[in-house]
Amino acid sequence: MKVFVDANTVVSGLLFVGNESVLLELGRLGALRLVTNEYVLQEVKQVLKREEFSLTDEERQHLVRYTLECISVIENPPKEEIRKHYGLLNDRKDLPVVLGAKNEKCDYLVTGDRELLSKKVKQLVNSITTSKLLEKLAKEKFMRL
Repeated sequence: MKVFVDANTVVSGLLFVGNESVLLELGRLGALRLVTNEYVLQEVKQVLKREEFSLTDEERQHLVRYTLECISVIENPPKEEIRKHYGLLNDRKDLPVVLGAKNEKCDYLVTGDRELLSKKVKQLVNSITTSKLLEKLAKEKFMRL
């Protein structure tokens, strides 16, 4: 199963214990193929620099290395394609996320962003919250037993 992860999912998984950290670990172990793009990786790096997290350069570097152990990084969607979809979202900065998941033919786009969970976005890509995805995975695993 191929799953695209957005920046908030990655940051939550790196800094807090919970569903998102479980998801990253599943990616690291190879139980899921987690992917993201350069755009999201840059956003993660910027968020980790925020003062509220009080991370040293060394800690940030370690977290980025761990991210790369868990997630494959793909190219960003072409700028022309992003421009073609300007009307899709209120927040255009999320277009590389949606189009990255679509272009990579991911089974799911994992996000907590309400707009990315909308019916409009779901016409392009199957967006889902981390908890719903983990619930689905648990049910599938249970059904195979």
